[in-house]
Amino acid sequence: MSDVTVHRLEEIWNESRDDPFALFESDDPNAEVGSYVIESDERVPETGTTSHAGDEISVILSGEIDLVAEGERTTVGPESVTIIPSGIEHYSENTTDEPVRLVYVVLGDL
Repeated sequence: MSDVTVHRLEEIWNESRDDPFALFESDDPNAEVGSYVIESDERVPETGTTSHAGDEISVILSGEIDLVAEGERTTVGPESVTIIPSGIEHYSENTTDEPVRLVYVVLGDL
């Protein structure tokens, strides 16, 4: 099992605040896996929208977030998976009193 990496999420949530925390990156194929905590009343990005050259897949583990993609707002809670295709303008907003904890994968360039 020496080639296998295990990340215990409860040990890295603090490092996942303010910015996504990359748990794995690859150049072939280009991909990134990471964790992210979005605090209460936090919007990501703070202003405007973001998009990626690769597809973004997120698994919401706890909390509830509003995902706004192409002007459409969807509330997403625990045990949900979001899939945002490459090039889609979006942002996320936590309007609740609890932090959101998620794990994300970007397949392609950020």
